[in-house]
Amino acid sequence: MKIGSSSLAALLCALTASSASAFTAPSSAISIGASSSSSALFNHEINGGLPTFNPNTRNRAQAEYTNNSPATLAPYIVTGDQSSELSFDPAAFPKNLPLQVIQGGKSRLTYKMPQGAERAQIFIQTNGRPLKARVELWLGPIRKVHFMDISCMNGAETPYRGCIKFKNTDSAGPQTLEISTSDDQAFPALVGVDVMTDDRSKERQAVFDAIWKSSTKLYSQGNKSIRSIPIADHVKSVQLLVWSKDVGKKSFKVNIEFLQGPNCKRQYYELQCGGGTQPYHAVFETPGNGWTMRWTNTKTLHDGSHEFVVVPYELEDDAPPEYSGMAPYYNGFAESAGEFGYGDTLGPHGNRVYR
Repeated sequence: MKIGSSSLAALLCALTASSASAFTAPSSAISIGASSSSSALFNHEINGGLPTFNPNTRNRAQAEYTNNSPATLAPYIVTGDQSSELSFDPAAFPKNLPLQVIQGGKSRLTYKMPQGAERAQIFIQTNGRPLKARVELWLGPIRKVHFMDISCMNGAETPYRGCIKFKNTDSAGPQTLEISTSDDQAFPALVGVDVMTDDRSKERQAVFDAIWKSSTKLYSQGNKSIRSIPIADHVKSVQLLVWSKDVGKKSFKVNIEFLQGPNCKRQYYELQCGGGTQPYHAVFETPGNGWTMRWTNTKTLHDGSHEFVVVPYELEDDAPPEYSGMAPYYNGFAESAGEFGYGDTLGPHGNRVYR
């Protein structure tokens, strides 16, 4: 049977039309099903679309930050207009503590804390060499309730300044603070420790609570979750507050990295602390430009939940002015706090009102 060219062309057109009508519907159905399933699985507002535990405090903080921040900024960046007005206090983390030399090669300094003491300030630096030290708080002979492993490229440029909270009980034995160096003999350190009195400890707790309530909390859930937080160039140092009283009251264990550049670890810290009864408070130096803090939660998924706050501590004199331009759409919706993206409520900007 011979088929002409015109008949063959008509047959091919008929087959093409029938195949198009046959297979168009299933493709659209597949796309609709995929979109519905993806919307059901990835419909979370905060954690990048992933379903996770969502405490009320994080909801409120995220809502305040979204409404009160310029839409041109990143989802969270440490900059001057996000700092609490109580953040900078020169007496909170002094650099003029009496220092004691501790040599390298696993040398140790041991401080027996007086009974009833609640807090101690720690300052560790070097004369320009790398800083490699370890801070441990022991409750009795075998229970370690605080651990901080410090590794910095320049201990004079980026010293360690921290304030640790003790447990509320002395029943298990005296609390002992131990500071040691690394194995290398070439890395000595200068250490200063100041145990706070009851009045100073209460004042420090009041300031901690004020900064905590007026700042945006970032949530970390565990299982190697990573949060990267850019730091503005005009921020000389940042203040870190960690607490888990609203998300389980359990201890936390994290790796803190301060990077300058794509992947240059200028500062590395390994922190483990009792989160419910031991809120952690420290200041980290960020001189120069291009800093980013990378936060890695190393505990399990359901046991390492905690919240932390990062606000500027010291700013450069030439800090850029506040942004006052028209805010575009952010997060899929328009800013509800005004056409410039600033709000009038108390939030991460303190009690300042932008017009």
